[in-house]
Amino acid sequence: MVRPSRLRLPKISPYFFNPGLEPDSCLPFPPLEAPSFGLVQEQLAHDPFRLLIATIFLNRTRGGVALPILFQVFDHFPTVEAMAAADLTSLVSMIHCLGFQNQRARKFIRLAQTWLACPPVKGKRYRKLHYPRRMDGRDIGNEECVDDDDSRVAWEIAHLPGVGAYSLDSWRIFCRDELRGLAQDWKGRGALEPGFIPEWKSVLPQDKELRAYLTWMWLKEGWVWDRQTGEKTRASAKVMRTALRGGMAHEENGNWVLETSPVKKIANGLTDSIREPGH
Repeated sequence: MVRPSRLRLPKISPYFFNPGLEPDSCLPFPPLEAPSFGLVQEQLAHDPFRLLIATIFLNRTRGGVALPILFQVFDHFPTVEAMAAADLTSLVSMIHCLGFQNQRARKFIRLAQTWLACPPVKGKRYRKLHYPRRMDGRDIGNEECVDDDDSRVAWEIAHLPGVGAYSLDSWRIFCRDELRGLAQDWKGRGALEPGFIPEWKSVLPQDKELRAYLTWMWLKEGWVWDRQTGEKTRASAKVMRTALRGGMAHEENGNWVLETSPVKKIANGLTDSIREPGH
């Protein structure tokens, strides 16, 4: 059983949210040499239960509002067992300012209870209808569990309550390789097989922050990534110079634009190379 660590983590990631910006379209884009992009998922990658709780917190809620409450909840319910036994009224009171508090509180408790009864393990996968593509999962029964020799699309955490596409994308990027024993972290550290390809390289998320993170990760390897198809092209020297500086990324006409200062916009750098179609 994987238990959440009691380690106190930073309350708000420096790159996740800037209160002076519109969170739906802007986010800091760190230099490529930075040790992390700044998503809270990076901090919780070795605590998959907490990571899933965090994704439910962040769904439809700004990080600047959700993250302080998230860590208060972690302090109050430091283990899976504590969350599973949580008093619903008390938990609702703690998260009421986020909205959907009754629905979310019930999800947290049910998620913990299901985790204890049937924790995610290698070799036991469950269907998630229409994830990651439309029609995926329709060939698997509602209560069916498939092993790793089965070629059908299924996931180790799809049986857990409250797990949607954002949670699955986050877990696949940051946790799945470790759960399956393929590597020590999502970046492939300690991979046992030569030519190992980390799971994050096959994820096509809809969430803007996750897409920006994968854009950054691919650029660290010298590639410009197409978030719709997963295809990649070699980044030009100009793009790499721009990305190495970092800056503030925002969307204009569906494309990521990277600004290295409040007044200077690199219009021919990432703008021309990283395609980010609007919804």
